[in-house]
Amino acid sequence: MPELKQNFSVNHPRALVWERFQDLPDVVQCIPGASLTEQSSPTRAKGRMTVKLGPVKADFGGEVDIEADESSYTGKIIGTGIDKSHASRAKGNVVYTLVETRGGTATDVEVAVDYTLSGSLAQFARGGIVEAVAEQICREFARNLEDQLNVTAPAAEADVATIGSAGEAAVAAAAQPTPRRPAPPNELNMIKIMMAVIRSKFRKMTAAVTGR
Repeated sequence: MPELKQNFSVNHPRALVWERFQDLPDVVQCIPGASLTEQSSPTRAKGRMTVKLGPVKADFGGEVDIEADESSYTGKIIGTGIDKSHASRAKGNVVYTLVETRGGTATDVEVAVDYTLSGSLAQFARGGIVEAVAEQICREFARNLEDQLNVTAPAAEADVATIGSAGEAAVAAAAQPTPRRPAPPNELNMIKIMMAVIRSKFRKMTAAVTGR
């Protein structure tokens, strides 16, 4: 199966990011085009993934099995989906690893995806389009996750003993959650995707010429 690799950084401690990754409804909210339709257990769920690329709209409904190993901060998601309108099927294994960085104040998320795509939508597996779509989804997921954690992370501690009751009220007010920013639209920017494909091809050509 083809393999994709992505990585991004989150400005929050690994333990906090790991805890959020185990909250499937919250995580799904961060993925553009994704929706959770049923969660029968912490390790099994049903959902949909909709991606619109210009005039083509892919709408996959399927199931996922979830594995998580807190001792190594790694997880695996095994999913299958069907797009009935295009008679297409997708299968994928997603493995992620959380790596502590910047003295424990930030987290690098490393993602590896093995996938197969069959049916009329298999044409998008060629020419680097799937890679570009995955890159954009990953970038938007990282931004949404960061926003989500910024809202729900514990407020900074204050020295209540020195600032008095007025300070207590101020700290309590600061700790109140602010409304979450809505998720971005499902339609991905075709111009950005095609530019990403061109950049990828240019990098490969340059590497072939220079031998790097």
